[in-house]
Amino acid sequence: MPVPTLFHLAKKRLVQNIHQLDDIGDLPYAFLAPILRQIQIPDQLVQLEANCPQIQGETGEIWLRLIKRDIPGWDKKPHQPQDPKSWSKVYKKLKKEAAAEEEAQQAALKQRMQALQKDRNGHQTTIINASLNLPSARRSGWSFGGGARSGWGDPAAPKKTGKVAFDKLKRGIYDAKRARPKASMTPQHVLNETKRTVTQVPARMVRMAEAEALSQAPRRKLVPKAPPAPVAGANTTRRPIIRQQPMPRINDAAPERAERPRLPAGQQFSAPRPVPKPQPVSSGPSLKRTRAGPNILVESKRRKV
Repeated sequence: MPVPTLFHLAKKRLVQNIHQLDDIGDLPYAFLAPILRQIQIPDQLVQLEANCPQIQGETGEIWLRLIKRDIPGWDKKPHQPQDPKSWSKVYKKLKKEAAAEEEAQQAALKQRMQALQKDRNGHQTTIINASLNLPSARRSGWSFGGGARSGWGDPAAPKKTGKVAFDKLKRGIYDAKRARPKASMTPQHVLNETKRTVTQVPARMVRMAEAEALSQAPRRKLVPKAPPAPVAGANTTRRPIIRQQPMPRINDAAPERAERPRLPAGQQFSAPRPVPKPQPVSSGPSLKRTRAGPNILVESKRRKV
């Protein structure tokens, strides 16, 4: 990458600080045209032309860009000056005309809005609250519309719906909970009066005690019943006879085992030691490893070709 020149660095710094540029000395416009095209403020360009008269009449392209940016409908208005040095006067004139048109449009819009508001106010309905003293109508429970009223209240009162009733119920439950005194706020003598003594055993505890007593009672012996006598002429097929035997009790003691013979006092039993068998002596590794046969459960390996 080549090293930037001094002119390139100076041009870059001027473009970065273009809003502070108000004098270029006696340099011609053609030399600083790429830098002066970056000016965005019309008053700055007017001051620069006043300080450097050599650029007057050559900044038409800059003024035309500013006119296109700030003047709406500039192409429908005369914007080309007869004298090239009068571009600033053309810009100011077009700017004033655009401001006047904008004010006229705002005034017309304001008048339209006021007319619409006046028309809207003329078509509004005025509601008058008047109380009619009609005791006979209230006592009879009928309204002028021909329908019966539910009470003595206003006939325009909202009807009671499910939501209204549910909200009223919730409010009543909440008020009842708040009105109920807490145990921590109740005096001790009042709490002692509310205590009750147990006068009867609960039925559930009685049932639990009876069930526990039945489970600990001894079981009865099951006496096998005699098989019924075969009936003459009936189909006598042999069926297995199931006999039931009583379960042995835990108290039935097992028969005592015979007592083992014991040696006399002072003697000890000693078992003979086993004699090791002689092992054959082999002269060399003559044993061959036999290969196991094929297994049907294991897939045989295939050789790669």
